[in-house]
Amino acid sequence: MLTFSLDELTSLAASPLVGTLPDDGGLSGAFQGSVCTDSRQIKSGHVYLALKGERFDGHRFVKNAMDGGAALAVVEASQVESLLKVCQGPLLPVPDTLKYYQGLARLARRRQKPFVIGITGSSGKTTTKEMCFAVFSASAGKVVHKSAANENNEIGVPKTILSMPENTDFLIVEMGMRGLGQIDELASTAEPNLGIITGAGSTHIELLGSRENIAKAKCELFAHIDPSSGFAICGDFSPLLKEAAAGVFTGRVCDFDGEDLQVRRITATGTSFSLGSEEFFVQAHGDFLLRDAWCAVKAGLCAGLTPETIRQGLSSWRAVEGRGNVITTGAGLTLIDESYNANPDSVRCAVESVLACEAYEGKRKIIVLGKMAELGDFTEALHRELGSWLKTKAIDCLVTVGAEAGMIAAESGGAAFEVMPCADQEEAHRRLRETISDGDCIMVKGSHSTNLEALVRRLEQVVGD
Repeated sequence: MLTFSLDELTSLAASPLVGTLPDDGGLSGAFQGSVCTDSRQIKSGHVYLALKGERFDGHRFVKNAMDGGAALAVVEASQVESLLKVCQGPLLPVPDTLKYYQGLARLARRRQKPFVIGITGSSGKTTTKEMCFAVFSASAGKVVHKSAANENNEIGVPKTILSMPENTDFLIVEMGMRGLGQIDELASTAEPNLGIITGAGSTHIELLGSRENIAKAKCELFAHIDPSSGFAICGDFSPLLKEAAAGVFTGRVCDFDGEDLQVRRITATGTSFSLGSEEFFVQAHGDFLLRDAWCAVKAGLCAGLTPETIRQGLSSWRAVEGRGNVITTGAGLTLIDESYNANPDSVRCAVESVLACEAYEGKRKIIVLGKMAELGDFTEALHRELGSWLKTKAIDCLVTVGAEAGMIAAESGGAAFEVMPCADQEEAHRRLRETISDGDCIMVKGSHSTNLEALVRRLEQVVGD
């Protein structure tokens, strides 16, 4: 974890310490302290930073932090008077503790000078982050640091930066988005050398209102890359994304559609593909995961890694739970767990990957779908549109869970395959148990809020008769 001197802390705050200073010289010019935002994790000499949000206020725990050994606490200036009544300090007042936290992370990023890879997109952010981590970690002697799970927001991004080792060479930062300006805020903190937008689909259309706005919001990432030395990578270079990117970035853009990528072999263990004269292997199937792998390969090449290093790293990647990992049950069922999240684009790609995989030839293909969240006024239209698309696909059975997903089933009516709309997981589990046979292939996908991972766990326990 990075440390900061007292001069760095006070200079960034543009204000002096207030309250009672220690008389042991602990805050002398030699002071170096790590910044911690959780009072429960405070150790002697730490700097406690009191963040606040809609549902929490770290100022309530300043006394706990000081009692736990914090050398000082960074607090909002408006809270100083009341805090000095319960603790003696020392306190470092700032206008906004979140902005200070982000500024501290920016200071650390400039001081340490790692090569920063920023990743955003409507889907595939985490998978691409993990693939990039595998690729860059294969570079001998290099220290690689990445965002922890779900730490992709205005608090998580600075936390990622501040938690990197001092000798970090490559820093991989995932960036989530809730609306216009969100990526701008995150990218201004991370200051990426290379940006990856996996795609700009329908996720967040509830908040942004249109795909055009989604594309603009994602491309805020590119606006913070130096066009003379940085790189922009687009996993889905749609016309909307192309137009938005051109408006903010004039440097080198690598786009998936414009690259000479060829799928060589699809086996039970994964996919071999070539990029130019170089061949790579990833333990995954389907267009979306192949897109994510391509993004990781291009990131490595742009950063100066050799094809052999990239090849070695990518081949070591494994799908994480809920994002396409394959499970074999005691009954010989193949479960493809896509339960972590879903949007119209990712569902299409997940279905196509099942249909394209040679390993699943001859197996009954059962698709289990829950609702796609965060679609707002487009909820019904996009669910029905997906159902209409599925109608022509060579699957054997469609099972939907819940009312919204039931609209997918309704539009699939008349298809050659069996359609089972289910009110809830309990009904879905019962009907699946009635219909599945040894050797079937079952893909389960839905938005995180549907908790379809619970259905996956139950199906995992199915054993042969």
